[in-house]
Amino acid sequence: MLYKTMLIAITLLLTVLGVNALAHSQGELPILALAIPALWLLPQGGVAAWLLLIGLGLFGYALPEQPVALSVSLFMMLPILIICTSPKGCWQLGSLMISIVLAMNAGLMALQGEGKLPGSITATLLQIIAIAIIWFAARSWRPVEGNTWWPIILVIPLWVGGMEHAALLALCVTGIIAALQSLSKVHLDEWIPKLACVLPAVGFATLVIMPQFDVANPILVSWLLVLGGGLLGESLLEDPEEEE
Repeated sequence: MLYKTMLIAITLLLTVLGVNALAHSQGELPILALAIPALWLLPQGGVAAWLLLIGLGLFGYALPEQPVALSVSLFMMLPILIICTSPKGCWQLGSLMISIVLAMNAGLMALQGEGKLPGSITATLLQIIAIAIIWFAARSWRPVEGNTWWPIILVIPLWVGGMEHAALLALCVTGIIAALQSLSKVHLDEWIPKLACVLPAVGFATLVIMPQFDVANPILVSWLLVLGGGLLGESLLEDPEEEE
């Protein structure tokens, strides 16, 4: 019980630190910073590790063109995708969840097209695709017995090169993956989907709470509606026996 609590606390702390590092970098990150966590899973990670590498790389490629708050808010797609593919769900619930996400993302891209919101439609689409790839990689992922630790050494040139925020973000993402992997190894797999729903919300809430970060109202409204949809979907998935 204590070990589980520690792992969950570590993932929450690393999420807050990672989002702070991303916000302070203003999205100006080398691709290497987001590639390190995926490289850490290779070669035993198999196809899932390569998909994670592609997804994180594509997400990082579009980061400089986007407001950080928008990039972080898009990760609320993860719990929606989990709800849509849950064996407890139905096609009606999945359609409702997807409709909410599509409506919110379409609204944000429309504002970008009109010049009322920073960023570009192309970058938003790339990040949506990237998050879908990351979700599929996580869905296909299996715990790795022996991780390759040499990629962690790559944070040193980032730090020495004056990119401390990039180095910290790489370590935080790697730490989150390691903590989730540890939960799976001690047969606490049921907590991983729950954390996949909580961590994106915690990450965006960090930006909202911190006074030095600016979150545009359309992004905040979009995130709140997707969050509300996710909470509604999660409540509908619960069995009456579980609620009792």
